[in-house]
Amino acid sequence: MKLRNGILSLAVAAAAILPGLSGAQPASAGRPVEIRLADQIGSEVDYAALWVAEHEGYLADENIKLVRKTFANGPEGLLHFANGEIDIFMGGLAPIMQAAARGQELKILMSITKNNAPLVGRKEIASWKDLEGKTVGSPGLGTVQDAILSYVQASEKVRFKRVFAKVSDFVVMAGKGEIDAFISWEPAAALALAQDPGLHYVAQNPPIRNAESLLVISGPRFLGEHPEAVTGFVRAVLRGIDYIEKNPPEKVAQIVARKMNNPGAAGSMLKAMDSVIVTEPRIDMPSTRIILKTIADAGKVPAKLAEDPEAWINRYIDYSYLEKAESQSPGKGS
Repeated sequence: MKLRNGILSLAVAAAAILPGLSGAQPASAGRPVEIRLADQIGSEVDYAALWVAEHEGYLADENIKLVRKTFANGPEGLLHFANGEIDIFMGGLAPIMQAAARGQELKILMSITKNNAPLVGRKEIASWKDLEGKTVGSPGLGTVQDAILSYVQASEKVRFKRVFAKVSDFVVMAGKGEIDAFISWEPAAALALAQDPGLHYVAQNPPIRNAESLLVISGPRFLGEHPEAVTGFVRAVLRGIDYIEKNPPEKVAQIVARKMNNPGAAGSMLKAMDSVIVTEPRIDMPSTRIILKTIADAGKVPAKLAEDPEAWINRYIDYSYLEKAESQSPGKGS
């Protein structure tokens, strides 16, 4: 009996010393690592892979606790990132590279959303060309959506007036006749359609194929202090992507609607998902080249930086966390 009790005690001690032998989760034991995370108002569909990861417990598996901070747009969130108030920032390609051009230290970990620039307008507006002479709402100077408007002006040879406001204000502005159309992100656009039947999707996708939209970035201090947590965050997002790929879109729409505390909006979330690509974690270079050249032509960044936009952005891309997460994952979504 003593021998049996002794063996049992040794087994318990070994399990405590070597938790990896018990098939435990990849997270380290102890208090969860808090990640101060920035996103934008009305953008839950854009970050569907992350919210699925949170809902399914993949972040908890990595011993990560999110502290969500939501801003009006990417440029506003980047100010708080620059001040050291944000650990991981999810935002637009255009504002991120404008911040980089100003000397902001950052590493691009992965892409999380492509396209994500739906154009909504009155029923008589049927195409980008129909914006000629109209008043168009934009979510802000420096946003990737505003860069798309600049691209449309140059490529379609149309002229229109921009009005800047929060995406949550556009539907009211359209109802008052202050704007004829607006470019937005999701699900802000889909929710506007649900509120005003006089509006419709003029175009759910921008006139740039696979337009790179939202990236995940972090700064050197957080990366240096919490490399495993960053890898775990990326690994959780990859599992979220795998869930999206393997499950009906209706299930994903329901998860996003619950994240918004609005389960009844699942139908709108389902429509909104047609405006985005959320399952490709590497940056689309052809569209990135176009967008970076567009913001350079608009004077948002020095023209010299856009002479070789791929070389420029590659100075900031660090796929090492993504590659490590991919190699360590026992099976995304498992």
